[in-house]
Parts: sequence; C-alpha cells; structure tokens
Amino acid sequence: MIEVGQTLPELKAQIAEMLNKGDVDVDAPLGELGVDSLNIVEVILIVEQLYPDVTDPDALTFDEHTTLSQMDEQLVESSVEV
Repeated sequence: MIEVGQTLPELKAQIAEMLNKGDVDVDAPLGELGVDSLNIVEVILIVEQLYPDVTDPDALTFDEHTTLSQMDEQLVESSVEV
C-alpha cells in the first residue's frame, strides 16, 4: 500500500516540471503555484499515473486552495490496498 508522503516527492517534481519551475512548495495552494483551468487536465493525468489504485476519484475534492500535501494525503487515503 502507498503511504502518505511516499509519492509526494514525485508529485512535486512532476508539477514543477509541468509549470516550468525549478521547485514548488508542497504547502502552497495550487492556485498560487500557477495551476489553472488550462493545465488541470495535465494535473489529472499526473495523478492517475502516480496513484493508480484510487478507489473513487469522483469523491476527491481539489480546488485552487488545495496544496500538494493535501492532495497527496487524499489520494493515498483513497487508494486500495494491493
């Protein structure tokens, strides 16, 4: 089973690359990082690759105020045990 924090470094790296930034703060809201409606689809694709065992993706709640840390925690908690 994925543990909280285990996937966070990779999530952080991929979001930073997507935004063309050298580094991003995992405790900064997505909106402050520069994630907007134009690149949210790319965020979803990243999440689907990193967290393939999420049981109910429709139950997840992300918005411009969500941080990468909060996103990671929600995704890990909603993943099935393999």
